[in-house]
Formats: sequence, C-alpha cells, structure tokens
Amino acid sequence: MNDRGLLYDWTIKNPTDKNATQTIYGRNRSGGTRKHAARDLYTDFFGRNIKNPKSNVEIVAIANGEVLDTRAFYLETHQVTILHETSKYGKFIIRYGEMDKNSIKVNIGDKVKQGQVLGYAGLMLENGVHPNIVPNRQVMMLHFEYFTNGNDTNVIGKLTDKSKLPFQRRNDIIILLEAINEKVGINYWSYILLLCAITCKQHRNRMQ
Repeated sequence: MNDRGLLYDWTIKNPTDKNATQTIYGRNRSGGTRKHAARDLYTDFFGRNIKNPKSNVEIVAIANGEVLDTRAFYLETHQVTILHETSKYGKFIIRYGEMDKNSIKVNIGDKVKQGQVLGYAGLMLENGVHPNIVPNRQVMMLHFEYFTNGNDTNVIGKLTDKSKLPFQRRNDIIILLEAINEKVGINYWSYILLLCAITCKQHRNRMQ
C-alpha cells in the first residue's frame, strides 16, 4: 500500500501535494504547531470494531548495527533506535517507531544484522481508543526517522526535543527523499523503505 502509485505512495514528498497523506514527512501535526518528523509506512488496516488487533508484519533492521535505545514511544507503542554503519554509506541512525510494545525482540547494546526482526508493527491507542488517522479504520504502521550524524550516539532521551521546532527532533533529522536524491541513491533507499514496509521474509531471501 506504500508502493509507487498506490494510495500511500512513499515517494510523495511535498506535504501540499493533492495526494499527500498523514504519512508525509513535514505534514502539519497538532493543529500546525509542529511538523511530522518521519515517514510513516502503513502495514495493516482493521475495522474500528475489531478489538485488540495484532499485526503480523515484521519490522526489520535495514542494515547491520547496534541498538542504542528501546523504550516507550507515542500512544502505547514502542521504538527501537539503531546506529547503522555500511562500508558505502557510513554511519547513520534510524528510529523505528510506533512498533507493538509487546513484540520488541532486541535490547540496548545488541548487535543486529541486516534483515533481523526487531519486532512487529504497532497500533496507537489513546485511553484505549485508536486515534482517527484513516477514516473508519484502525491502522498499524512503522514510523521511520533518519538521523544523519552517526557519530553522536547520545540518543537516550535526546532525539525528541520539543524546544526545536518545527519537528521537535535533534537537528540532524532529514527528510528521507533528500537522502535518496543527495546522499545515498534512489535504488538503495527505495529498497530500504520497501523492506520495512512489508513482511520481510521474502526480502531477506532476496538479500542472501
């Protein structure tokens, strides 16, 4: 559902595009007082009447790395923050947010391999009720943040900073499509996003 041309096309960059959705980096949040600091990748839809839905979509590490942090995130979900390093693209930090809090499979200090399962997509709940993100649906997702400074690994309690508007994040957060165009290369990042967006087993097989 996040592929090119589909309803939640991850390549849409401009929040003012007529096809932009709440998944877009830079989309207004909280009545315009802040901006969305990530790309959301929707994984599952459920009816509003379904109680306690669970996703079977695995969230995986996009490259080898080390777990820097794992803790509560927004609205009863969880996050895992990883320092990744590749020979070609150097060091960078990814925060995998809005994961199922009961599914996390890694701990701070763990070394992870590319394609390793970190946990499962999560469902945001506010006082037991899913917020109205997609009309008439409950939606599970991966909230995907990219930080360029892999040398600053002091991330515990540091990546989110409400004083730093409009994104309320550490200064080195960057829009993913800028990384695609300017640093990494479109084939690499498009593959990364697709890897995170769907059940990863078939992708891990391709990588072997």
